[in-house]
Amino acid sequence: MLNEVTSYHFPKAEKLCSKRIIEAIYEKGDKLKQYPFMLHYLEVDAATNMAFPVQIATAVPKRRIKLAVKRNRIKRQLREAYRLNKQQLIAEVLRQEKKMALFLVYIGKEKEPYDFIEKKLKLLLKTLTEQINQKTKDEN
Repeated sequence: MLNEVTSYHFPKAEKLCSKRIIEAIYEKGDKLKQYPFMLHYLEVDAATNMAFPVQIATAVPKRRIKLAVKRNRIKRQLREAYRLNKQQLIAEVLRQEKKMALFLVYIGKEKEPYDFIEKKLKLLLKTLTEQINQKTKDEN
């Protein structure tokens, strides 16, 4: 599992597909905002059958970005930015022996440059890692 932390792959096992977990994220989960993103997240029970400790789904609403070509490009950029910057988050989740489900929603009104998307996603993932640490400290 430690080898997977240093890997820059984004296999199917890391993609969140379970409708039950996605519904639970919106019902019981927390959220973080960092323009142009809103991240809904939920710490999942260890008993839940998740193939990977952190799974993520991405969405770009049709209401905000009308053209499918632009939506698909933004989704590709989101996945790429996550793929390159996920190591610290996954390492922290593994260290604490937890499982997390993430749902990343693009809330920007237009397509942003990739470097802006990557910078904001790094910031969002860092904030999430800090919140996970804070919750652990509060529980102890």
